[in-house]
Amino acid sequence: MTHARKAGALLWVAVMAATFAAASCSASKTNTVTGSGTTSSTSPSSGVGGASAANGGGSSGDITVAVGNGAGGMTSVNGSTTTSGAGGGDAPADACTVCAEAGGACKNGVCVIVDEVGKLAPETKDLLEKGGKADTTFRFVYPYDKTVFARGLLPPTLQFEGAKADAVLVTIKAASYDYTGYFGASNPIRVPLPAKAWEAMTLAAGAKDPVKVAVTKISAGKVTGPIAETWAVAQGSLKGTIYYETYDSPLAGGPASVGIMRLDPGKLQPTVVKSGCGNTCHTASADGSTLVSATGFVLNSVSYDLKKGAATMKVQPDQSFTYGGLYPDGSLLMSSTHYRTWSGLPSRIYDPKTGAQLPAPSWSNVITNGGTPAFSPDGKAIVFNHEDTGGGHTIATMAFTAKGLVFSNLQDIATHPDRFLGWPAFTPDTKQVIYQSGTKESFETNDGAKGDLFMVSPTSKKPHRLDALDGYAGSGTYLPANDPDLNFAPTILPVAVGGYFWVIFTSHRSYGNTLPSLDNNGTNGKLWVSAIDIDATDGIDPSHPAFYLEGQELKANNLRGFWVLAPCKAVGQGCKTGDECCDGYCYEVDGKVQCQPKPDGCSQEFEKCTKASDCCDPGAECINGFCAIPAPK
Repeated sequence: MTHARKAGALLWVAVMAATFAAASCSASKTNTVTGSGTTSSTSPSSGVGGASAANGGGSSGDITVAVGNGAGGMTSVNGSTTTSGAGGGDAPADACTVCAEAGGACKNGVCVIVDEVGKLAPETKDLLEKGGKADTTFRFVYPYDKTVFARGLLPPTLQFEGAKADAVLVTIKAASYDYTGYFGASNPIRVPLPAKAWEAMTLAAGAKDPVKVAVTKISAGKVTGPIAETWAVAQGSLKGTIYYETYDSPLAGGPASVGIMRLDPGKLQPTVVKSGCGNTCHTASADGSTLVSATGFVLNSVSYDLKKGAATMKVQPDQSFTYGGLYPDGSLLMSSTHYRTWSGLPSRIYDPKTGAQLPAPSWSNVITNGGTPAFSPDGKAIVFNHEDTGGGHTIATMAFTAKGLVFSNLQDIATHPDRFLGWPAFTPDTKQVIYQSGTKESFETNDGAKGDLFMVSPTSKKPHRLDALDGYAGSGTYLPANDPDLNFAPTILPVAVGGYFWVIFTSHRSYGNTLPSLDNNGTNGKLWVSAIDIDATDGIDPSHPAFYLEGQELKANNLRGFWVLAPCKAVGQGCKTGDECCDGYCYEVDGKVQCQPKPDGCSQEFEKCTKASDCCDPGAECINGFCAIPAPK
């Protein structure tokens, strides 16, 4: 990105903890394996999920291409290097730098990469380039069509259904990007995209620039493909850290282990924050300063100072901190009751540092039990399961003023008489709430339970399912294993990035041909991420197909990713964007990009604002105190 003041962006993603194998306060510990599934489906109305066949082939399912690791050198296709589009492109300088690192070069504004990972013979490449229709079962099973990716992520592994591949051709094209990759044999078919080529693509693709992916394979001399998908790239790097709960993690101790992990975007593996002794059932403050969880085999609860290496602040002799809703700066906590805890204590507000219960009669005189509570990112509202009147079937909100601990304007915003509602979370602009609607009061999707994610505006009170995120298309599903109703525990990155809000959730769906639906007898959940359009309209699905969060452990049960920002940086510290800085501004002075005091003039994207007119871009919005530019629709 280029501005008069140079800003940047990065911050994101996570790590967490869970209780040992028998701990019942987990957010999903068991489920049942049904295999990877090969149910074929199309995407009739929403156009998501299923891939199209450009020259034959099929839909999406079980495949694997284990390929090399290199970016290869620049070579030619059919004897001559080509670029996408005679008119050239407009690849930015950083994309061209990474393009060169990937073994390519920018020509006429287009990053051109030809990747010889598989070292294929010329005649094999010729056959792949001609295409064919031999295998009607050949289809994408991951990623999904119409997925919105962000920058700063590890590359996805392309996965397919169909007969084993002896060689694979992958082309990825956008206005300023032209990638051709030749890959070797694999069974099932999996193609890990080279990291630098992926990074160059995410930097080159513009906000209105569809990324067209086409794949052709050859099996026993017979060619199938190309089959095709289209992706989009958000114009920003995902930020923050994800703290999540884990069971049986090799990093946290192996079988029967529990822990809380931390994973940042683009990292190859998570870091153990806490493990053993019932460390699970956690939440974290939006500013990344405070973590609370169960402890002592879930009989007690504890608060940790994330700014001091997760040092213990206070151990509670009860479950008052377990699944507590933390105020954005970590200074307050609303306890969760009945659903997800077992102490029978009423829901009350606490000081996480001292453990003291704080008087708040405007709450305690109105609410006895509030399940899975969460404050809004701006701290001006709270959302919770209204157990007192809804019996687990109702989500409610109240306005909140931190000074004086004043709650007001109780309103039920969503009721599903035959479903249990949990894990509500506000979008960064506080205009919408995303929550799980499930068949069991565990608020999970194990032991035969089903669950989907919904969105509701506290103003209109008209809930609607997030079909693209959940895996639905028209009256069916685009998911290759036909498993769209296995989602729960959403949380939301507190700031907008690249024109979208970002939801992380747990799902027991299949992961391509790598993990089956309800993996490990239903035990192993995994973390998935979906882009959500800013300024959602009632009745119109603002979600997009989700992507698997790379970096989490495959052989572990990973749940309840709690997405927070990193603790802010002081003036003089290095930064990439203003929302990393305590003062809210990041720009270059004397050749150094650092957190700086407020400059003269307007605010760039990711810099501090109080209203939209503070932002330089006329199309920007002021969301949770920072300028954000919605993605074009």
